[in-house]
Amino acid sequence: MKTHEFSIIASGLDPAQDDVFDRFYEAGCDDATVAFQFGQIIIDFAREAETPEDAIASAVAAVSSVGANIERVQTSA
Repeated sequence: MKTHEFSIIASGLDPAQDDVFDRFYEAGCDDATVAFQFGQIIIDFAREAETPEDAIASAVAAVSSVGANIERVQTSA
């Protein structure tokens, strides 16, 4: 498998919640860095998958399961 790098920009979560970072980790975002900036959630992934589409689809599902609203996906390609 190849490692695919991309970012998901999301909204809808309060960074002041004590468990917000744990929720991402438990949802399967252990291959990502989560940051809050200017009211948005920026999740930078380095995800292993067969294709970029598979990597993005699984990451979107994980981020959505935490209750975040997906705004967009940014790739370097």
